[in-house]
Amino acid sequence: MKILKLLGRIRGVLPMILDKTVKWWKKAILIAALIYLFLPVDLIPPLIPVFGWLDDILIWAAILYFFGPDLDVYLTPGGREKKYRYKYSDVTEAEFTINKEEEAND
Repeated sequence: MKILKLLGRIRGVLPMILDKTVKWWKKAILIAALIYLFLPVDLIPPLIPVFGWLDDILIWAAILYFFGPDLDVYLTPGGREKKYRYKYSDVTEAEFTINKEEEAND
């Protein structure tokens, strides 16, 4: 089940890269991982069947896990808008007074 969730997050990679509000270093990591995926140079040579893909799979699993909460925002309808809607509304405590004269006039 967790593997399917990780694989589902792949759909959020491109929208996250194209989002102007995402920090540059997050975009750089995603772009570097995409470049590494398609480069012919690997940590484990692709000559060995299955093991040649192991480094790519491990790198992408780590990226999808690390950026999971960020990528999940792009997978839910309206998720990006909800993410920023309450960004500055962290009020936990407030004080106010009621003027009895103004209350009597209403």
